[in-house]
Amino acid sequence: MKNIILCLLLLSALVSAKSIIETLDAPDTNISGLAWNDGKLWAVDEVTDYVYCMDAATGTVESSFYVAHSSAYFPTGLAYSANYDLVLVGLWNNATTGYVYKYTPAGTFSGSVDMCGG
Repeated sequence: MKNIILCLLLLSALVSAKSIIETLDAPDTNISGLAWNDGKLWAVDEVTDYVYCMDAATGTVESSFYVAHSSAYFPTGLAYSANYDLVLVGLWNNATTGYVYKYTPAGTFSGSVDMCGG
């Protein structure tokens, strides 16, 4: 009997740890990447090519910027580097080549890196 109670308590703890704690409306319709930094939720849209900075508590869009790139590429991922204070946008051509575009949080382009070494 003790084992069953212990298992139920453990199961209850695991279920509650994976429960949804907040939902926010997406700032656009084709979000393909999310990043987090210091209370801000960042999102990139694969179709409109915009990066959005949102207040993670309210979902309010605080700023946005356009990711200018070749038409052969699509924003498919996002990361935030707190060490360099940069928003990193992953771009992919759905074949063999990808890049990481680096932006300041204000949306200023600061370079790119070829992910595939080509």
